[in-house]
Amino acid sequence: MNWLGVLGVAIGGACGSVVRYGVGRLVGVCFPGVASLVSTGLVNLVGAFFLGVVVTRFQASPKPNAWALLLGVGFCGGLTTFSTLAMELADLMHAKRFWGMVGYGIGSMVFGILAFLLGVWVASRS
Repeated sequence: MNWLGVLGVAIGGACGSVVRYGVGRLVGVCFPGVASLVSTGLVNLVGAFFLGVVVTRFQASPKPNAWALLLGVGFCGGLTTFSTLAMELADLMHAKRFWGMVGYGIGSMVFGILAFLLGVWVASRS
């Protein structure tokens, strides 16, 4: 096992989680009442974009790149949160806000893919 890679993933994940928490707190002040939806959407889009940059800059190879592990697996993994998205979708469903649930779910997937592709495009141009 590559302990340096494990350490990089742990450090990146911790940093990404702290940033996600900070964004959630800040968004909570700016958008009370919808803070969770806004902060989850924001960190997921930023994380998808950044992951597109990371995977383009550090192309996949048989030997994992330390920067890809730190930034892609660790930081982006800690920053983004599919489990919170799923919980928010369930909350919308339980609140009988079906169209909000569908829009938020589909929008998250579509805009997440577009953000990732934008990150790939930006990284490949520079």
